[in-house]
Amino acid sequence: MWDKIEHNGQEVWVLPVTAYGPPVPETLWHYVGYVCHHGADAHLAGQSRRFQELVATFHSEDEAREAGYDAGRRLADQISTVNA
Repeated sequence: MWDKIEHNGQEVWVLPVTAYGPPVPETLWHYVGYVCHHGADAHLAGQSRRFQELVATFHSEDEAREAGYDAGRRLADQISTVNA
């Protein structure tokens, strides 16, 4: 399920995804996500910036989600710096 936090005036959305098939004990996880301004339509070009980690693996869904939030915060900070 997609989860959202707010950072630096932007929304950071993250979806943990299993690395290999359906969840089982010892499942490894990746994440996908995007950063957008409040009220943006993330499906339209230029309205969001997407990111993902599909190489490194995480040992739990929560670990993947937190890593995604960290990556999203860094991206939001970069976007804020460029737009300043």
